[in-house]
Amino acid sequence: MRRDSLVAAALVTVFSAAGVALPAAASATTATTKPANVIRNPGAEAGPGSADGSTVPVPSWTVKKGSSFTAVQYGASGGFPTSASPGPKSRGANFFAGGPDARANAQTATQTDGLAAYAGVIAAGATFTLQGYLGGFATQTDHVTVTVTWENSSGATLGTATIGPVTQSQRHGVTGLLHRSLTGTVPAGAARALVTIKCVRNSGAYNDGYADSLSLTIAAAS
Repeated sequence: MRRDSLVAAALVTVFSAAGVALPAAASATTATTKPANVIRNPGAEAGPGSADGSTVPVPSWTVKKGSSFTAVQYGASGGFPTSASPGPKSRGANFFAGGPDARANAQTATQTDGLAAYAGVIAAGATFTLQGYLGGFATQTDHVTVTVTWENSSGATLGTATIGPVTQSQRHGVTGLLHRSLTGTVPAGAARALVTIKCVRNSGAYNDGYADSLSLTIAAAS
């Protein structure tokens, strides 16, 4: 089966980036003029990607112990997407993947982003845009979703927003990633955004849920 040898040899490397961080270059002013991406390491570029699909650390994303969630290089050996496959125009070197653990049907990675820099905008009424490139391998039905869970300062859930999945029929059985986008209203009182990448394996020996170029922006409602 595809990549069976990789599954046996995969390095299960755990990276845990706990805690809440503010957007790197955001302020109440920039939030209203040029929305910044709230998501940290949104394209798996903060660390080196795997050249064969094995598990490597993925900075800024928290995974469970033993997770195979990983960053993979475009063109990695084993049939992964290449620089010529459907995907972001400016895609960098790496993308997210569920990884080489055939024992589990799903792999997840999360990060929590503080929204203090957007407090005034959210109080006055704000919109968000969640977008990214999602995909999978050939005719296999592995897929990925990206969900934002809005939380108040006490951690209570105020609402969620999800993009994906991209199905194999939508990809026409071609290995690659397609753009998905969702715009909505930021719930009043939102103080944190919990971002979850969920890669689902339905077949094969590798979790081929792929994601890249994720973005969550917040702007004043027009």
